[in-house]
Amino acid sequence: MRKHFRFIVITLVVLLLCAIGGLVGRSLWQQHGRDVARASLEFLPGVSQHIQDFHRVKVQDGRKVWEVSAEDAQYKQEEQTVNVRGASLMLFMKDGRTLGLKGDEGTVLLDGRELRRVDLHGAIEVTFADYVMRTEHATYDHQQQMISTPGAVEISGRALQLRGDRMQVDMDAEKLTLHQHISMQIQPALLKQGGSDAPL
Repeated sequence: MRKHFRFIVITLVVLLLCAIGGLVGRSLWQQHGRDVARASLEFLPGVSQHIQDFHRVKVQDGRKVWEVSAEDAQYKQEEQTVNVRGASLMLFMKDGRTLGLKGDEGTVLLDGRELRRVDLHGAIEVTFADYVMRTEHATYDHQQQMISTPGAVEISGRALQLRGDRMQVDMDAEKLTLHQHISMQIQPALLKQGGSDAPL
């Protein structure tokens, strides 16, 4: 009787292990099939890849040059474009200062591992030193080292406020140019305090 009971227990254990093994094997096979399908899609022209927490960085001579990140991205490999949402671009200057550009959504154009251009629109903020520039559309051209805004822009610092219809920022020359219908407000009392306002 005891041998018969032991045989039943062993048989049940073996059957249970076989069932678990079958379930694990089927799950692994299904996952493999999904991975193969996903990998094959990446090589089809015109097919985009969905990427969450998109992040690209360029480091040169041990120093960051630029950094692009986004909450959500659609990457088209054939066109080397990335449609981004919740995007930000950081440019790192040789003197250690940074310029930040962020917006609701836009497009990042790549040239292999290099950055060609970033087009952002929707609640754009450009930050540099103690200044914040706000607009609705901004473009960064990496080859020309230029940030441009085709529409109205507002620039605010601790002691001044500027407005214009268009803006260009030459990164190499560290020069900001406003165009058309320019207005400026200065608070002399704050300037006399010798505060933290840095030159544009």
